[in-house]
Amino acid sequence: MNTTLLQSQSRCGRSVHSSSRKHASVRVYASNWDPENLFKGTAPKSGIIERRLMQKQVQTDKEFAKAVAMARDEDQKQVMFRRQSRTPPTDHIELVEYFLNTQADDMEFEVARCRPQLTPEFFKQLGTLVGQERFSPKPDEERLAELDTLRQYLTEATEAVDKAVQANISAVDRMKKLLSAQDKKAMIKEMAENNEIDVALMDLLQSNIEAARGAGEEKAAEFMEKVKAAA
Repeated sequence: MNTTLLQSQSRCGRSVHSSSRKHASVRVYASNWDPENLFKGTAPKSGIIERRLMQKQVQTDKEFAKAVAMARDEDQKQVMFRRQSRTPPTDHIELVEYFLNTQADDMEFEVARCRPQLTPEFFKQLGTLVGQERFSPKPDEERLAELDTLRQYLTEATEAVDKAVQANISAVDRMKKLLSAQDKKAMIKEMAENNEIDVALMDLLQSNIEAARGAGEEKAAEFMEKVKAAA
């Protein structure tokens, strides 16, 4: 193996170099070693290990395999694998470190996934960590800023997730009402007059269309597409 590339992950949207933080993780990519012929004659690309691990997980996890099959491109598949390969801890302090070591692009996903753990007790523990660092005899200003920023972000993101869940529940009820109506044009008109047709409903219909196609249910997908177009 002639060349290796080192890349540190970002923490809470900030780039952290391995020399400045013990929490920074390093990813090593082989650039021209391909013992399993993963590239099949193409120019070497980064992420050999990730691709091989993803292949193995697809073979053992049916739900993950289904989601990967629906992914539109290689980048999306890599993101899905990266997220699936991490397991959120249950301990409050460990969960704080978990978030600090989460890539900025994954924060919204992780907040939604960990929402049940973001309890008042968790935020109390996070506040304690902020206070301990702030009033330490020799406070680490960088870590204090990270903890404070994380607390503010998680507070706002948790509220946003809760609102989105409520909006989605409402959208599910409205979609059921629309799809089960005998006269769908009349129902669409009624719902439009009551301001019940919104972005949440359209997004939900689109998600169901994509899910139906992924499951091979083309007629159901076409039916919902017609309803969506009419709305």
